[in-house]
Amino acid sequence: MLDRARLRARARRAYERGRLAAASRVALIVLPLTALCAWTTDAPGRCAGAGFALLVVAILVRWRQHRGVRAVDAGVVTGIIPMTAAMLLCRFAASWPADTALGVCAAAGFVSGGLAGRATCASAATGQSALISAAAVAGLTASLGCVGIGLGTAAGAAAGVVLGAGVVAQLPLRGAR
Repeated sequence: MLDRARLRARARRAYERGRLAAASRVALIVLPLTALCAWTTDAPGRCAGAGFALLVVAILVRWRQHRGVRAVDAGVVTGIIPMTAAMLLCRFAASWPADTALGVCAAAGFVSGGLAGRATCASAATGQSALISAAAVAGLTASLGCVGIGLGTAAGAAAGVVLGAGVVAQLPLRGAR
């Protein structure tokens, strides 16, 4: 018969493997987004790097944080806004000035960060770690599209996400007085 310590360690390993497997399902979303980025832009290497970073962060957040699934879902969904804007910019307005592309990515990132912050700060029970995680995932998702234009626009989108999330974090919660 197994002693309690070994049985507990075995159960803990099985539990963590299951959590990691569940967290890894985010790859079903991230990998097609990465392929879409590589297909629509002229920078498949940068898209692959941004996609890999997004995948690693998303899996780690979903696996290790209590509300990680909600934070990653909010980050990916809201990060698609600047990603789509940048991909459309790459596809249909390739001759736009770099400053305009940076402005579009940063503005879309700001909206994305605000939405991600609002989605994760809906109640006082949600900690700051969920907000930070959602903003990080939204920034990486945004940079996935903006990296096709250039690294500067990807950084602008990520900075816009951080600023948008920071502004929303300062607003009072719904129902709070």
